[in-house]
Amino acid sequence: MNLFEFLQTSFQNVRSSKRTDRLHKVVLDGVLSSNADWAKYDWKFEYTLKKDGFNGTFKLDIVGLDSNGEIKVVILDKAYQSSVNKNIKNFANTTIGESARVFYSPLCQNIEKILFVSVMPRVAPMFTKNGDIKGFDDVVRSKGRTKIDHILTDQYDGIVESIDLYYDIADLKSKKNKSDFNSVDISNLDQLVFS
Repeated sequence: MNLFEFLQTSFQNVRSSKRTDRLHKVVLDGVLSSNADWAKYDWKFEYTLKKDGFNGTFKLDIVGLDSNGEIKVVILDKAYQSSVNKNIKNFANTTIGESARVFYSPLCQNIEKILFVSVMPRVAPMFTKNGDIKGFDDVVRSKGRTKIDHILTDQYDGIVESIDLYYDIADLKSKKNKSDFNSVDISNLDQLVFS
């Protein structure tokens, strides 16, 4: 399965651990195809960082460990589907806070990269509690109003990077209910590129 195939059914079982596992796998495959040098690392999913920068534990989505078991790469991934605009500031706050938790961990002193990979439709549905569509979010515009890349660059000198991958949902405006999203046709999926 690749990211394109994952997105076709990504509205199903949004809180399922199986869906999360599939997301981690396709994101890692995309990252490794963009940076073959990282294939040498031992990759773990749902890795528990035993001491984060806040002196607590932190479950990390994807971690690349060197041959000594030292954390070299952390990838935190999300696949947003709906109501993105109402949560946009929370997403930014989470990214900034999670960056500090990893970067300032005594267990991540020689980290090479912390990547935040978010996958989301350019236009996303907003659902009522009954699952009916009540409107649409212009996700690209919403994300444009909450820019944090300059903060991450200033604070972490390029070690922390946020990547937004957008895609289009075919016939979006003709859909009426959440059930219409069980399987979607997607197009124009951005390529995963990072520095």
